[in-house]
Amino acid sequence: MGLPLDRIASTEASFTQSFVKVGLNPDWGGTYFLPRLVTSNKACELFFLGETIKAEEAARLNIVNQVVSAEELENATQALAQRLKVAPPIAIAAAKQAVYMSDASDLEEMLRYETESQIRCFESEDGHEGVRAFLEKRDPIFTGH
Repeated sequence: MGLPLDRIASTEASFTQSFVKVGLNPDWGGTYFLPRLVTSNKACELFFLGETIKAEEAARLNIVNQVVSAEELENATQALAQRLKVAPPIAIAAAKQAVYMSDASDLEEMLRYETESQIRCFESEDGHEGVRAFLEKRDPIFTGH
């Protein structure tokens, strides 16, 4: 399972943590990421039994974000990539960092991080562009600066 990725799966996809079937421990960050996506009980079940699950079950468990037909997979992936390509990189990076640090942080620390990140975003060229575009009722063009 490619757990730390943005995930779109085909209806034909299946997923497993089958290390236990050959006497090994899960690796590639599986023991870090999977319990953050599903309950710890479900993560244990997937790790201990090594069973394969279909894409629909993976979506129900939040292991994948979206399930599309095999024929639609490339287009869905490209559409997501295009949406991310035009998104503000500084704000996306700050939000991604916030999501990852929230597991080990308390509310006070997260509010402090949000304030600091919001200032960095607002002071960036992208922040200025976003406000200008909003006021001018047009789509922003973000550069990552």
